[in-house]
Amino acid sequence: MKQKEKWKIYKDVFDESTMKVISKLASDGYIELVQGVIATGKEANVYLGKAPDGKEIALKIYRYETSSFNTMSKYIKGDNRFTNIKMKKRDIVKIWAKKEFKNLELAHNAGVRVPKPIIVRDNVLIMEFIGKNGNSAPIAKYLPPKEPKIWLQKVLNSIRALYIKERLIHGDLSEYNILNFDEEPVIIDMGQGVLSDHPAAEELLKKDIINILKWFKKLGAEVPDAEKVYYDIMGEAKQNGRRL
Repeated sequence: MKQKEKWKIYKDVFDESTMKVISKLASDGYIELVQGVIATGKEANVYLGKAPDGKEIALKIYRYETSSFNTMSKYIKGDNRFTNIKMKKRDIVKIWAKKEFKNLELAHNAGVRVPKPIIVRDNVLIMEFIGKNGNSAPIAKYLPPKEPKIWLQKVLNSIRALYIKERLIHGDLSEYNILNFDEEPVIIDMGQGVLSDHPAAEELLKKDIINILKWFKKLGAEVPDAEKVYYDIMGEAKQNGRRL
C-alpha cells in the first residue's frame, strides 16, 4: 500500500473526534497505550492496546467516513433495542458500535466464546484481546481446525446457545468471523447480530447455519442437514418459551 493511501486510512480512523474519545478513555483508566493495527475491515479497524494494568486489549474503531451506511441501517432498522434513531451517518456508526457491544455482552452471557466487551464510547469499542504476546489469533479461514468434527459441534452449539439463551443471531457467521485460538473457536464481528424479533431473523439464522455447514463440509467433516439443524433449534427455543 502506498504511503498516501496509508495516511488517508489513518486520517479516516483517527479523526479529531475519535482522538478525543480515545483520550477520554485513557484518562478514565481504560487505555494506557495504543499500538499497531490487528485487522482492517470495511467498517472498522482493530488495534492492539494496553490497559493501565499491562493487560493487552483490543480497540475496535469504527470509521465515520468509509463505513457502509446502507449496510448498517439494514441491520439496525427493526432492532427494537434501538428506536427513534437519527439517520445521520455519524449517529448510525455510534449505534453500530453500541450494538456490537450489546451483542458481545449477550453472547458472553450465553456462554459463547467471544471477545469479552469492556466499554464502548461513540465509535470506539474496547474488548478482550484474543491472542498472546501481541500476536492475535488467526482467522479460521486461514488456520482451519485440526479436528473439524469437534469444531463443527462447538460452532453449532454456539449458534444454538446464542438463540436459545439470548434470542441472538450472529447474522454473518462464517470461517472469516471465527478466530482459531489454540484450537478453540472464538466468534467475532457481532455488529450485525439481531434478536429473534427482527424482520430478517429467520433468514439470517438459516444463512448462518448453511454457511457454517458448507465450510465444514469442505474441511471433510460429515455435516447434518441444514434444515434439520434449523428446526431443532426452533423446537428447543419453543420448549424454552422463545419464539421467532
